[in-house]
Amino acid sequence: MLSPERLALPDYEYLAQRHVLTYMEDAVCQLLENREDISQYGIARFFTEYFNSVCQGTHILFREFSFVQATPHNRVSFLRAFWRCFRTVGKNGGNFRTSF
Repeated sequence: MLSPERLALPDYEYLAQRHVLTYMEDAVCQLLENREDISQYGIARFFTEYFNSVCQGTHILFREFSFVQATPHNRVSFLRAFWRCFRTVGKNGGNFRTSF
């Protein structure tokens, strides 16, 4: 649901607050880097998949640190992905001790 505060923001402030320019720049860079692959299924599908990955938080996988730290959403997405990968470490009596 739209909050009254969101509707009170000018459009450019809302876009800046949500880091839309960061994601648009990244999407265009990804598009240009992978233009041969994208020509097979189209630009619209690429943007759809890109922004779906942003919503799902998978857009940070295999990305450089500067991108992960660029926005609050990226940092949260990284922490969620990290937690999903390593949440079972140390459970069931496991430990990190190693023998040499």
